[in-house]
Parts: sequence; structure tokens; C-alpha cells
Amino acid sequence: MPEKPILNKGLDALLGDVEQPNANIVKNIPTNKIAPNRYQPRTSFNDEKLSELADSIKQHGILSPIIVREASLDQYEIIAGERRFRAAKNLKLKEVPCLIENTENQQSLEIALIENLQRENLNPVEEARGYDRLKREFNLTQEEISGVTGKARSTIANAMRLLSLNPEVLSLLESGKIERGHAKILISLPDKDALKAAKKIAEEGLTVKDLTSKVKKTKPQTKKDTDVEDLFESLSERVGHKISIQEKSKKTGQITIQYFSADEREIIIKKLSKLSSK
Repeated sequence: MPEKPILNKGLDALLGDVEQPNANIVKNIPTNKIAPNRYQPRTSFNDEKLSELADSIKQHGILSPIIVREASLDQYEIIAGERRFRAAKNLKLKEVPCLIENTENQQSLEIALIENLQRENLNPVEEARGYDRLKREFNLTQEEISGVTGKARSTIANAMRLLSLNPEVLSLLESGKIERGHAKILISLPDKDALKAAKKIAEEGLTVKDLTSKVKKTKPQTKKDTDVEDLFESLSERVGHKISIQEKSKKTGQITIQYFSADEREIIIKKLSKLSSK
């Protein structure tokens, strides 16, 4: 198939708001020379929807090229279009149409995040972790994240707060066994109570309204509890990683700094080392 010119203008072109052409072209690239986007915020892909997409590609072909960037000599990394790529591999296609872009790591994450937010919703945990990576890895403020994603700052802040939940609760949220509305309420509960309530929601199908009623019957937080939460939220903002406290008794507990990769762990260690050397 001959190469053909395509209109492109950065992020706007990738997301459908095309205005001006440039020299970029679509070319077919072997699938074995393409790797998934290491900054892909989506961690789960629905097999049924991938199958439907594969059927569509089998009938009509790949109508929108996969956006890639050069990772090394004759090797490429996906920026946007991983679902199309996975569906193509399921069909055992030997090559796929691609648009090669020159992007930095931050822009690659931005594009992957924006594409998923605008074209197929991420689950709440994937969305929150996507925002969190923009903040931690590229030092973007919530205001800057709002600018590149088009989401309200309050939406981003509320999404990122979900990451303070117990990992087991996050797992239930990510799998769809509890809803975003449930999670927003669970954030206000002590860790053990939140986990217990989350399991009950998953097992009994409690609605958000049911959970709200149950929480209202519990003892309200004291001003001291609220002040402590505000302090740790402020620390999390300054450090760039979620810091949480879990009280085991009136005198004991633990303070946790969360990370989601070995690279993040090394970054945290370096930050703590700098603090200890002062």
C-alpha cells in the first residue's frame, strides 16, 4: 500500500481537531516492531470489546492510524491506539498503519490519558493513577493537569483522592464491584471500616444511598481528625506521593507513602535521603 499524507497538528490532530497539514505520513509498520505505551494509563482491556473491534477491523480495516514514536532503531512505542493494536494482533495482522510522531515522555502520557478519557472511559482507579503520574513524574500541578486534559480541577482532585483508599478497596473499585460514588464516601472512613464496608457493598449490592445512610449513623469525625487528614493531604501535595496514616490504637499506628512502581520507590528513597542529609 503506498504511503499517503495525513493532516496533523499535535494533540489536536490526534484527538480529531485537525486544522493544518504537515509532512507526517501514514506508513505500515510490522506489529512485531511495535511495543505498548509504557505510559498507558489503562491496565485492563475488555476482551469482549476487543473482539468486537477485531470484527470491525476484519470487515473495514483500521480506519484511524495508530500513533507511535520511535523507541530505538526500527522499533516503535504506541502513543495512542493500543486497543486497535491489540485487536490487530488478535487477528494476527503482520503490519498496521501508523503515524510516527516525535513526542517526549510527558506528552506520550498526556496523549494516552486524554485519548482514553475522551474516547473510552477509564475506570476510576486508572483515571486517578493517570493524573497522579502526570503530577509525580512530570511535576505538573492540578491546574496544569486540568489544562492538558480539559477536566475541571475539582474533578482531578477528587479522582486523585481515591488513591488514599486501601489497596483492597481500590481493587474492588477497579474491578467494578463498587462504584465511584461508594469510593467517595469510603474515603471519609477509617481504613478498616472502609475495607469492611467495601466488602459488604460488593457482597450485598448496597447502593450509594444505602451506604450514605449507614455512614450518617456512625460517629462524626472530630476537628482533630479533620486537621490530621488536612495535614497529610498537604504533605502528600508537597512530597508528590500519597502519604496516609493508619491508627491501630490511641498510641500506635503507621504512616505510609504509596508508590506503584520500582522507579517511584527509588524516587521516594532519594527524596527521603535528601531530607535526612539536611
